[in-house]
Amino acid sequence: MAKTGRAARARRSQGSPSASRPTQVKTPSAGKAPASAIQRLWPTPIGLHRYPAAAKLHPVLVDVFAELRAAQQRQRGDKPGPFFASDDDLTERVQVEEFRDFVRFLVSSLGETVKKANGEAWAGRSLDLRVGFQGMWFQCSRDGAFHDIHTHGNCSWSAAYIVQIDEPEQRVAHPVYGAANGVTRLYGPHFTSMAGAFSDVGNAYLQPPHLDIEPLPGRLLLFPSWLAHKAMPYDGEKERIIISFNASIHASEGDQMHGYSAH
Repeated sequence: MAKTGRAARARRSQGSPSASRPTQVKTPSAGKAPASAIQRLWPTPIGLHRYPAAAKLHPVLVDVFAELRAAQQRQRGDKPGPFFASDDDLTERVQVEEFRDFVRFLVSSLGETVKKANGEAWAGRSLDLRVGFQGMWFQCSRDGAFHDIHTHGNCSWSAAYIVQIDEPEQRVAHPVYGAANGVTRLYGPHFTSMAGAFSDVGNAYLQPPHLDIEPLPGRLLLFPSWLAHKAMPYDGEKERIIISFNASIHASEGDQMHGYSAH
């Protein structure tokens, strides 16, 4: 947190506080009931899940993705490079049974995360959910390639699933990138307004402005689509391979949560 200099002290002149300096307000001491309550508005939920059949799935996906990558690079006229993003139609292109089991895991994990994130908003109702994938693709990176800060549209939830990356000890030992090598970095919703923002102990709850999610093979990260995020630069012996997707979540009863009213 940035230093703010010596704290201003209220001075009294002729019995009146100085108009140019803020007065200090004492907060209630420990053990006394506060006069008002704190409400934390608009939380930022994320979900972390582990796919139990990752060891069986990943070798299959590495081979399938290599074939798809070669075919799509030929079709696009692209030369091989340190970064590749596939077309976003994996649910249609990959037809092996291991992948179908994986998609069922994604749907189940989404349902679990969404229910926990919306428990209060749903007011205890049990909804019959319908998950729709608005696109699913894979990305490969190496030699310092990264995907800069961005958000996703046309969906309510997005994801990053790690298929392949260096082992943790080797990944974090990189001489330049260190522990940030290949992580997914999430940026708080207040991040865009922090460049010129004032910082002191009063708003320490805003720190740090980002969170790094450790990339472990078999780990699924689910996050709100509006949340800014970045795939940090990666360099390692193994290529970093991830699956990303966008999803919309609907209730079979409809999506309206509140009645229409003039109040």
